[in-house]
Amino acid sequence: MTTTSDASGKVDRVRRPRWPVRAVAVRISGPGRAPLLGLGLFLGCVAATQALEAESGSTAAPTTANELVRTLSLEEAYDRALATDQTIQTALVEVRKADLLPWSALTRMGPSVTGNAVYTKPKETLVSSSGFPIVAETTGAGITVQQPLLDLTVFAAYRNGKLSAQAARLSERFTARTVLFGVTEAYYNVLKQQQIMGVNRQTLALAQEQRTLAQRRFDVGETTRTDVLRAEVSVAQAERALTEAEDALRLAVNVLGNILNFGTEQPLQVIEPAPGAPSPQPFDQRVEQAYQQREDLQVSKLAIAQNIEKHREVLAQYAPRLLAQWSNAWISPELFSQRNDFWTATVGVQLPLFEGGQRELDWRRTKDDITQARLSYENLHKTIEVGVKTAWLRVHTLTRTLETLRAEVAAAEKNYSDLVNQYRVGAATSLDVQSALNELNTARTDLSAQTYDYQVALRNLDLATGVFQQQRVGQAEVTMKDMK
Repeated sequence: MTTTSDASGKVDRVRRPRWPVRAVAVRISGPGRAPLLGLGLFLGCVAATQALEAESGSTAAPTTANELVRTLSLEEAYDRALATDQTIQTALVEVRKADLLPWSALTRMGPSVTGNAVYTKPKETLVSSSGFPIVAETTGAGITVQQPLLDLTVFAAYRNGKLSAQAARLSERFTARTVLFGVTEAYYNVLKQQQIMGVNRQTLALAQEQRTLAQRRFDVGETTRTDVLRAEVSVAQAERALTEAEDALRLAVNVLGNILNFGTEQPLQVIEPAPGAPSPQPFDQRVEQAYQQREDLQVSKLAIAQNIEKHREVLAQYAPRLLAQWSNAWISPELFSQRNDFWTATVGVQLPLFEGGQRELDWRRTKDDITQARLSYENLHKTIEVGVKTAWLRVHTLTRTLETLRAEVAAAEKNYSDLVNQYRVGAATSLDVQSALNELNTARTDLSAQTYDYQVALRNLDLATGVFQQQRVGQAEVTMKDMK
């Protein structure tokens, strides 16, 4: 039985092999007919069994390997990160907690109900001269309802709660954007390590060809033993570089799988995404875009307003509070009244005059917090400008670097080819060929690395300006609804 699978390793269908069946007529006569027929049937069964085992052995192993490898595109990696990343989920929980803060402020104006029950049993019952008990066993219960009528701290606390909820949502978007960029870096690192490993394999093949050529020339006496030994060194160095590249690729795949919560043992196969194109926007427009789009800058600006509301809340603590209270009590047996229950209703004004100096300290602290928040905002404003400039120049540098690296690779390939041909006829030394091979390997490796670094730099510029994966970042709030 054989199986067919697509590029992702999923089995499409199951197909049983069909072997051609041919009818062979053999006429056997004589006394040995029965033994010969039995022998023929036995040999046929053995041949069929071996054919089945060969067919199973040739397809089972590749099918199992394909099923273990997971093909992953960059878009799928983004979606999985939004659905499974713990940092994003933590930020979503913070949003949900921040949404409770305005309601927490409004509870200050909500009523409070308190119940109480008492039971008193004296050691001895005291009786007056007229026979009326003075101290006797009593039971009682009561309920008290308080309703704040005016509390000026509620307004500042409510506004601060709304600002906190808004800041939490912006922080969650900034967190999601940062996590998605981390996925981008890990994904392109896998691609880069794959490309570097391919370059090292090419270098190893060229080094082995050079060793064969040096050995052939040494065998016919055209060169010395030094050329062969030098070629052996080149082969050993290429093998070592290939081993390091393979291990670096395994580590890169491990890191990507860890970020996406696939587990450390899940083999991943990444797909080359479409190359990004640089934005035609000049640097000044990029900076202005960052000032408008960056969530961390907006959160820093909201922090100023939050500290102002905290300061106002402290000032409101000096204002009087208006409070209404109603209470009802039950006492048994009757002692001082004709009824066993009575109620009272009061309306009072509380004017806090002095509370040990804590409000004065809070007033001073919140005033300094406002100043500190403004300084932090100004500092972040400058930091964003530097970050955008750094990312913009990085893209510009890599753009020019890739142009020179392509020319360098072409020249190195031509130089190596010419030197090999010259070495064949004795016009160049093995040292020249080895040096040319090292230059070619370096140029190819740099081109492969810088090509993927350029793609990461383009996305880093979008991250610095606050527009990286704008649509997907908004989808994280939908994930928060699924968590509730």
